[in-house]
Amino acid sequence: YQRRVHGTPSECLFFFESKMVGWRKLLKPGDYSGINFGEEIVLQCNDSQEYAFPRSSIVLSKLLNDLLSEVGEEDAHTTQTAVPLANVDAVTFEYVAEYLTYYTNKQPSTLEKPLKAALPELLDQWDKEYVYKKLFKEGIEKEHEALFKTLMAANFLGIEPLRDLCCAAIANMLRGKTPEQIMEVFGVTEPFTPEEERAVEAQYPWLKESGEGSNSS
Repeated sequence: YQRRVHGTPSECLFFFESKMVGWRKLLKPGDYSGINFGEEIVLQCNDSQEYAFPRSSIVLSKLLNDLLSEVGEEDAHTTQTAVPLANVDAVTFEYVAEYLTYYTNKQPSTLEKPLKAALPELLDQWDKEYVYKKLFKEGIEKEHEALFKTLMAANFLGIEPLRDLCCAAIANMLRGKTPEQIMEVFGVTEPFTPEEERAVEAQYPWLKESGEGSNSS
């Protein structure tokens, strides 16, 4: 059973099987009064904003799970755990937090690679709205900044299902498009030189994988 009980984007609370889990933005970064470190950790974004986040909602993040395993269950209640997220800004973190919160007590669906159909046909309703109403601003392909930033955050945090979802959205965006149409989507006016292509592939290796998958039907 799930019910949203607080509407502000920075203080998102849900009920899962009658147990409340949620994350919240700290009004004063560095002020950890009121945080139960036995059940929460503090995540520090790269723009100095901090969030209290439930330990129960980090299951899908390999990075956070690995870090917390070093603390140990016995020390959880006495250790003030604050994790810097060097590659994640606050706006992007809230997209990631919404995903992790929704999947606190459920397993995300696995997407086959390459995509066997258009992505909207393969997603459940929540994932579809998450991608096409939030990561694509107003559902517009050219407004994909949130999608790419969320992908980078998911990659950094080791959230494989979210990373795969974002890669699939990129693959679907490239699907069936000519090089000229792809350039238009990404706002590129001149073709990349071979050196530029290699640099992009080195920085974003998943982009090449997505492009290859998009040619399959």
